[in-house]
Amino acid sequence: MRRYHLSKKKIKEIKNKLAMEIWEDGSYEIVEGEFVIILKDGGPVYFYHEEKYYPTLPLLWKTTPERSFVTVDMGAVKHILNGANIFAAGIVDADPLIKKGDCVYVRDEKYKKAIAIGLAMMNGKEMKLSKEGLAVKNLHYYGDKIFKMF
Repeated sequence: MRRYHLSKKKIKEIKNKLAMEIWEDGSYEIVEGEFVIILKDGGPVYFYHEEKYYPTLPLLWKTTPERSFVTVDMGAVKHILNGANIFAAGIVDADPLIKKGDCVYVRDEKYKKAIAIGLAMMNGKEMKLSKEGLAVKNLHYYGDKIFKMF
C-alpha cells in the first residue's frame, strides 16, 4: 500500500473528476492499494471508481447534501448494509432531480442518515413511482471494506 501527500495539480485533477460536488479545503493524501482512497486530515473522504471520485460516508455525514438523496424503508436497510443494490420497491422518497447515472446517497427513512453511496440506474421520479427494478447500484456502504480501512 502506498500513501503520499497530493500536489496542488493532482488536487485540481481530482476536483474535475468528482462524482458529487462536495469539496472542503484541507490537507489531502492518497492511499493506493486494493482501493484508491483520498484522505483529508487523515480521514477517508473519497474513493476512486470507474474514472470518478465518489464521496465516502464519513464525508457525507459531515456535509449532508440536500440533493441526490434516495430514502429507503427500514426493511431495506439490513440488505443494503450487506452490500445489496437498491431496488425501487424499497424506496419511499428520492430527489426528483436525480438523473440516470448520477451519484446518489442512500439514507434510511427513520434517521435520514446516509448508509450507502451508489449510481442511479433510473431517474428520481421513476424511483418514487416504480415498484420494481434496480434503482441504485450500491458502490459503498456502512461496514464495507472501504469503511473498515479507516
